[in-house]
Amino acid sequence: MTSRTSSSIDNRSTAGFIRRQRELFRRRLWPAALTFVSYLLYHVAGTATVLSNILQDLEASAGGRGFTAAERLSALGEGISGVMGYNSIFSWMLVPFLAAVLAIEGFAWMDNRREVDFYESQPVSRAKRFWDICVSSFLYFLFSYLITLEIGLVIAGAMGGLTRGIVIEAAVQTLRVIALFVCVYGLGVLSAMLTGNIIVAGLAFLVLMFYELELKMILAGYCSEFLATYDGNKPGILVENIFTPLYHYSVGSTAECIGRLLALAALYFLLAFLCYRLRRNECAGTAVVFGPVRSVVRVATAVMAGLFIGLLLASIQNSTPLAVLWMVLFTLLTACIMQIIYDYDFRALFRHPLEIALSLVITLAVFLGFLFDIAGYDRYLPDPDKVEDAALICRNNDSPLYDEKGHYLDPVTFGNRFMHLKNVEDVITIAELGQEYTRRRSEHNPFYRASSGDETASSGDGSTDTTGTSSVQTIDMGSYEILSENKPNQDFLFTAVYRMKNGKTISRQFSVPSSADPAMMDAVTGTQAFREGTFSICHDDIARSNAEFLTLDYTNGEESPGTLRLNKETYEAFRKAYLLDLEQFSYSFARSERPVGRICIRIQTCRTGPASGMPTPETRIGSQADRAGLQDPELENYEMNCEVYSSFSHTIAFLKDNAVWVDSLDHDTLPDYSDPNISREDRDRLDTMDWSVFNGLFSPEEY
Repeated sequence: MTSRTSSSIDNRSTAGFIRRQRELFRRRLWPAALTFVSYLLYHVAGTATVLSNILQDLEASAGGRGFTAAERLSALGEGISGVMGYNSIFSWMLVPFLAAVLAIEGFAWMDNRREVDFYESQPVSRAKRFWDICVSSFLYFLFSYLITLEIGLVIAGAMGGLTRGIVIEAAVQTLRVIALFVCVYGLGVLSAMLTGNIIVAGLAFLVLMFYELELKMILAGYCSEFLATYDGNKPGILVENIFTPLYHYSVGSTAECIGRLLALAALYFLLAFLCYRLRRNECAGTAVVFGPVRSVVRVATAVMAGLFIGLLLASIQNSTPLAVLWMVLFTLLTACIMQIIYDYDFRALFRHPLEIALSLVITLAVFLGFLFDIAGYDRYLPDPDKVEDAALICRNNDSPLYDEKGHYLDPVTFGNRFMHLKNVEDVITIAELGQEYTRRRSEHNPFYRASSGDETASSGDGSTDTTGTSSVQTIDMGSYEILSENKPNQDFLFTAVYRMKNGKTISRQFSVPSSADPAMMDAVTGTQAFREGTFSICHDDIARSNAEFLTLDYTNGEESPGTLRLNKETYEAFRKAYLLDLEQFSYSFARSERPVGRICIRIQTCRTGPASGMPTPETRIGSQADRAGLQDPELENYEMNCEVYSSFSHTIAFLKDNAVWVDSLDHDTLPDYSDPNISREDRDRLDTMDWSVFNGLFSPEEY
């Protein structure tokens, strides 16, 4: 057997793998040390520092009374979670940094021709060398993380903050961090394979890491700036990131997070290995190794720079020609700088003029496309036959909204979840008016130029629809006042959500003028489906199951007769009465009268008492409440407001029967605040009144 054959067999054995890893460790000592020291400071010193500060804060806040073991354990647990658990913030920054350092340093030898000759002379295949370096980087990170994590947990246990839950959380977080490292490391290796210089590799890593995120943020900014009916709260292609590891790390369950990160890592490693095999040794020292990549990166970077400047100027300036001029200049400048970086030559700035021209064309096309709404986003109306159901959510709803589990939801989320309107045509009729009205208002913005005609309208998700686009253009807006800064008017802000039969969800946000036809509005707002997506009492399961812990307060804006302790019987009586009265609610009803009072339902806990705000033995909750589900901290803030109108006879009768009714105020007899002769007593009276009581949904005007 020859020595070369023996060496080849040794390289394929476990002993050969260990020997190669030892050699790599000697050559890569400083990145391995950097990784270990970083996590030594983070897990060990960080844990000790955070827990020491927490204990000091506990002692200071407790004063002389001391603090309970439960308080200590809870505070320390939050601190440990902030270092080793799900709430770890600095870990998001540390992992990508170390992954980039290990990846770029591991393949830095490919940027030096002398080192390339040395490594190529070794009896190790190129593929084996590639994976050996990747494995060594992973081992440096893994051992550094696990060893320091164990030391940190020991410190946490010694300081009395370690629990079984914390250990499980740290273990799960370890899996998430490892998946994040593998994914970001693969991206770093790809950056190193595409470039021939360490500095350029670092820049390439930043571009690949954040380009998608930054581009979508810029495009979302264009949507908000130029599209009058853009719904920024709707998750979609401009929110979700496909190639951004940190996005996948931060959303979804642990299983989803790890699965997506590992799938993305497999893609990055595959691309990196292909580039490694295709890369020629003569490319060592060049900025970007592959010609097509140079062109793509140059155009993409120049386009992003130009679009950013265009968005910035659109936000602060009122001159479209000026914005276009600066976009052209910055796009041109960025393309020239990229070519200088590629060639290390200032005289190369105007090379490859076709790439410069392409950058300018793409930048201007995107800007003008948004400026004139060429896709017809603001004119889009769906075909009713293609819509399963819809929601028309009024965003002016100021009442706190909670779901059946007592979790707080904003009006849009609440309506998205609970409102399912089957009369889709009526929703589209309102949306048609609202979108045209909103577009007309947007024309006062010099940067918005609504296109006219019957062009195909885009739904915003890549599909097109011509249904209703021509009819929108013919709406008679003469009876609706176009707002200006000097002539205020009351509008109602709506979000229309269309749940399509093909599984897609399309939404638009628009304003409806207060002078809208009441009959048109009542066709939607007077339905039970609208009420279910607007009022918390329609989804009060948590209140019904914990009725013995509820209190009811009523106020007419000035007086409150006291707090009524509820039980299951009294709450069900109130609920039945109020839901019966609520059937009167519609747009025209709410526009014709304003509330005369407000009912507030709260869950009493040991931290909240009656009107005084002080806990009493009667309001303290023990194990019975825990079994009822009140251990959820969110329930301490549970509050359900119910506006009372003069025609709500059943509700008023309930309040009178339980001695918590107070007569309504006569607004015509209230003092005039603008009266120069108003007395101090009357002024103080007006100042102490709760005027929000009289501002219900669709109220005529705000006080």
